[in-house]
Amino acid sequence: MIRIPDPSSEVANSSPDKGADGDAAQSVTQPSKPDLEGSQSVSSRQRFPDSENIYASCVVRNGKAILLCGASGTGKSTLALQLMDAGFSLVADDRVMMRGAYASPPSQLAGLLEVRGVGILRTSFVTNARVILKVFLGEEGARLPLPERESRTGVVVLRLNGGFPGDLNRIIAAFKACCGDYEWYAGAGGEGAGL
Repeated sequence: MIRIPDPSSEVANSSPDKGADGDAAQSVTQPSKPDLEGSQSVSSRQRFPDSENIYASCVVRNGKAILLCGASGTGKSTLALQLMDAGFSLVADDRVMMRGAYASPPSQLAGLLEVRGVGILRTSFVTNARVILKVFLGEEGARLPLPERESRTGVVVLRLNGGFPGDLNRIIAAFKACCGDYEWYAGAGGEGAGL
């Protein structure tokens, strides 16, 4: 797990920066290396003036993001890497700065991705991506879940183990449904209570 020193000094941008494709691509700079040992990790519920620092990973495609939440070892970084291999771009790994429905990387971790058993890799990243799907990993979701959205943002909530075969495909299918490529008939993003 990457640990960051005193994230209370972090401030998210006040408005989304968007490039031509809707993503706010930012070139990788050479930030100072994060403190990987010894610093205290921050509670995922600690509040900051205009933003919230949460324990999660986040990827984006075409300006729309997936937020992967869960305890250490539930597969957040692994799924982020798999989603990147499937055409998504990294927003942040391990910690995400949330401002409403917009996600950004903390400056100390921008462009860093932890690959368990390999190391910490540097890659390009995107800032201020709008989250449309929030996936809680390490949970046994129902085969046909009831509709669930965050009341504050309207983001669709999905609950998956994260390590089961096919979980990557399930996440991509839910993302496509959130984008309108599929139509929700029943389930997490549906309007009714299922079949």
